Amino acid sequence: MPWIWPACRGMARTRVPLCKEVGLLGIYAVAWLKKRVGMDSVFCFDTHEERLKTAERFGGIPLLVHGGDEECLERSRFIRERYPRGVDVAVEMTGAKHVIHEGVQLLRNGGHYSFAGMVHPDSQLSSLTGETIIRKCLTIRGVHNYTPWNLEEAVKFLDEFREELPLDSVLSPKSYSLAQINEAFAEATSGSYCRVVVNCDM
Repeated sequence: MPWIWPACRGMARTRVPLCKEVGLLGIYAVAWLKKRVGMDSVFCFDTHEERLKTAERFGGIPLLVHGGDEECLERSRFIRERYPRGVDVAVEMTGAKHVIHEGVQLLRNGGHYSFAGMVHPDSQLSSLTGETIIRKCLTIRGVHNYTPWNLEEAVKFLDEFREELPLDSVLSPKSYSLAQINEAFAEATSGSYCRVVVNCDM
């Protein structure tokens, strides 16, 4: 949760963000953008239906990603029918470099792109050119780590909205014992839930 404040900093005057991937960071970003920033709509892209259902419970507009150019065009049409200029903000939390191009295409001129997930060497932005950044007047910000103040803000936020937000929905409905740790890893690998619960009692 503390990552979200620096990732979404400077967005107070925007109305329409796009979250690329709704794992735990993405879910918290949706909650923050809706509740704290007051965004009109938060579009959420992910490859997992269950995680998108969770994002919807937090106020996001879910859009399932399977892959392919036609599907990409469908997502663009869906968003631009509602916001013809495009989204104000895109927040990358996938760690996948191939999503950047679509995010850039969906941003309005003068939009803001925040990178938070691609913290690894295989993240060359070969599809993003200086010309695109300049012609669209984009602001791009990388976010890594957070301050003690961000942690304090995150705790305050969760405490303030703990009755309104379905925070338990980010956890797997089943709790695994340590003896079932391999099953827990398999559940986590499936990507259906943001976090898998392991009971460490012996």
